[in-house]
Amino acid sequence: MPIVDRREFGGRFTVRENAQRLANYRYLEIQLMEMLGGWCHTTPQIAYKATFGYHVYDHAQAADLLGERLEQLRSGRDSQEPATEAFGRLCEYIWNLPTTLERLVAVYRVLEPHLVSTYVYHADATDPLTDTPTVRLLRQLAAMGQSHVAWGQAVLETLAKTADERRRAIEVQADLETRLVECGGVTGQGIESHWLTFHSARAEDKPAKRLRLSTRAYRYTKRCPPLEHSVVEAPFWFSDNPDDFKRAYSAEDEWSLEGFRHKFHQLLYGEVETTDRMGKMLAECPELPWEMRMELAHQMWDEARHIEIVAKACEEELGATLGYGPWPLAWWWMQNEDDPLRRISVTNSWAEANLMSTLRQWREQAEQRGYDRIAELSDYLQADELTHVKLATRWVRQLTEDKPEYLEHLLDWSRQAVRRIEGFYGSVYGSSAQSEPRFSFVRGSEEAANEPASPIIGE
Repeated sequence: MPIVDRREFGGRFTVRENAQRLANYRYLEIQLMEMLGGWCHTTPQIAYKATFGYHVYDHAQAADLLGERLEQLRSGRDSQEPATEAFGRLCEYIWNLPTTLERLVAVYRVLEPHLVSTYVYHADATDPLTDTPTVRLLRQLAAMGQSHVAWGQAVLETLAKTADERRRAIEVQADLETRLVECGGVTGQGIESHWLTFHSARAEDKPAKRLRLSTRAYRYTKRCPPLEHSVVEAPFWFSDNPDDFKRAYSAEDEWSLEGFRHKFHQLLYGEVETTDRMGKMLAECPELPWEMRMELAHQMWDEARHIEIVAKACEEELGATLGYGPWPLAWWWMQNEDDPLRRISVTNSWAEANLMSTLRQWREQAEQRGYDRIAELSDYLQADELTHVKLATRWVRQLTEDKPEYLEHLLDWSRQAVRRIEGFYGSVYGSSAQSEPRFSFVRGSEEAANEPASPIIGE
């Protein structure tokens, strides 16, 4: 049969304009990654935190794929810039929105729908033959964005339950839409229609040449106020009183279903906190290497899955009513440190290495009792923790290479942090501290994951 190819050569964008637009898209994808990540620990709803973890990784992947295409278009793989100063200021304004309702409206009713529409327009308007890689990429990203928008709309339907809340959501959306139009949208070229009947996408509609902003592009700093712990919804609660933990989590047989219930309920906090802390790092530490940020976003996605796994196990496998016992205050304080390596040197390199041994012990004990589902879940969780330990091992070593004094200061700080954590858990379980904590980033300490299991449940 004869081949029919109805595609025509010609599109609206030169290679230069194409790359400039992709750099604008990459800027917004990274902004969305950082916004959702940075908001996570102040968003009370556990289900929202989990989905933020998924979406943060989606935006990180989108930014990475856009970078790959930028490199193919003879531009820098790390290129990202707001098209105009006004669009950068709009992103800053959205970052500072105070409530969950306003933030969700901003992302899922304004920014993401605009980005989806822009992707579809770009894919339709560029040359379908010479720019096929861009077309395929943007259609893929548009589909992902549409799934985000659908989730956000469903959440807003349930979050804005009263007439006043609905009115407020509409007002916020109208205000942000006005600001978006006034600044020319993500490309600074106006809000472009992605489809018009009988309208050509040929050369006569090519946009005017514009200048790259590069180092003159508007930048702002994302900083989260220091908190004592993540914000979580009722009935979850926090305590630094050892007696609260003894009353809630005591079991005559720690390997009974009751004992596993207590262990998993305490583990849930670690999954929530680590989802939150990965997001906070992504928002507050843009200076970190992009490859490292991708790994942090991937860990956030892992931890978001762990929230769902552990919460479901607590309720459906172990008969827990979530929130029946406290969560500790012994961990979060490290996430207020300015040094990003301090945020992972203890949690990833020590605590998650310990958790690997703990989860292995849980699996073995569950198998002996015939708790097959608990054993399987523990095994899967342990597999993910190895990746997170390797993340800290690799990046702490790489970022402290040729900085022996800094590494020694980091190690001293980490030891003191461990003593503080062990002091709290020692008051709960009466356990004695290890003679010397092992950190996976210290050469020769790779066997830390094979240490005896610890009663400390956290990461």
